Amino acid sequence: MGAATDQAHAQVIATRQRLEGTLDHLEARLRRDLDPRYRLRRDGPRIAAAGVALLVVGVAVWARRRRHHSDEPEQDWIAAMPEEWRRRLEELLAEAAGKGGLSAGAGSARAHRNQPLWQKAGLRLGKVAAPMVLNAAAERLVGRHDDGS
Repeated sequence: MGAATDQAHAQVIATRQRLEGTLDHLEARLRRDLDPRYRLRRDGPRIAAAGVALLVVGVAVWARRRRHHSDEPEQDWIAAMPEEWRRRLEELLAEAAGKGGLSAGAGSARAHRNQPLWQKAGLRLGKVAAPMVLNAAAERLVGRHDDGS
């Protein structure tokens, strides 16, 4: 019985040593895979290719939109307003200009060409949202006026 126990004990020790070697190998591999410098060396060409592809697509979309939008005249949402709204808007603009709230080039189409992209996006969003906001405000005012009568 002593020989069988010694043999089983030797097998357990051998199995532990194999497991420790395997664990050391897995730990080293995990540390290597999590190392940013190693990942950059390994995945650098793929990351660069993806970045270049994204840049090319972005520039193509930007150029196409710029060309497409420069051909179309901008929608004149002020002309589409009811006459009463237009008069009120002109009064507000005249009042703001009289107080010095507006600059002389505020309506210039060329003034925003040298602005940063985020400012251009904000202006475009404002142009799109302004008619909707004015329409909703007018409907609410008319609804309140009708309720009060």
